[in-house]
Amino acid sequence: MPYDPGLVERVAEAFIALGTPSARQKNVFGGRGFMVGKSAAVIVWGDRLLVKTPPPEYASALGMPDVTPFAPGGERPMGTWVVVAPDAMADDPELRDWVARGLRGIGRG
Repeated sequence: MPYDPGLVERVAEAFIALGTPSARQKNVFGGRGFMVGKSAAVIVWGDRLLVKTPPPEYASALGMPDVTPFAPGGERPMGTWVVVAPDAMADDPELRDWVARGLRGIGRG
C-alpha cells in the first residue's frame, strides 16, 4: 500500500513545528520514514503511522484507542514500534504528539 502524501506533508510540518526541520525523508518498510541522524522516529505507512516509542511509554501507548503493536507479517512485535490508526491522529495537535513521542523514542525529544 503506497504511503499517503498528504500525511507525509502533515508529518513534515509537525517535525518543523517541534523544532526538528532537519528530519530527512527516506523509504522505510514500504512507507516514508522520517530520519533524525541515522534513526527513524516516524514512518508514514499507508494512511497510518509507525512510531518508535520510548520503552517507558510503550505500554501506555498500546493502551490508547486505535494503537497496536507493529508486528510485520503477524510475527512478534518489533521493539517499541506502534501502529497509529488515522482516528488517533485526526487533528494536528494529536499528530504532533505522536511525532514528539517518536523523537523521544530515538532519544531526541
